[in-house]
Amino acid sequence: MATRYKQERWYWPSFGNMADAEQAANQGFWAAVFVAAVTTLFATISAFSSHNVMGIDPFAYVDAVVFAVIAWRIRRRSRAFAIAGLVLFTVEKIFQFTTQPLALVGVLMAIVLFVCFINAVRGTFAYHRMLVASAQEPAPANS
Repeated sequence: MATRYKQERWYWPSFGNMADAEQAANQGFWAAVFVAAVTTLFATISAFSSHNVMGIDPFAYVDAVVFAVIAWRIRRRSRAFAIAGLVLFTVEKIFQFTTQPLALVGVLMAIVLFVCFINAVRGTFAYHRMLVASAQEPAPANS
């Protein structure tokens, strides 16, 4: 059974069981879905307006697809894709903030998404650690 997160603990949940780890991993899933959706939106606006929007051009559809795949794999509890999501998001935000000074408006949203990707990494690793531990527990004896 999943424990209920206290409102002040969404940013650094503790893992008492596998459901807690799944909830933390799902933060990264939703962050990747959000990034893919917003990137798709801006790429579409850029394609129809024939100029870049916040440094995003129509080639950003590739980025949106990559984040959609990352979301799908995080949902399947992939540790590698959780790390890939965190690294790709971090690199893209560093690049965006250094090349697009007006993008600093979204720094709060970037921090929230960054924390969600960190929790995805923590959650997927905790999930697999608990999965291995539960597989190694001896089965209860039938009396």
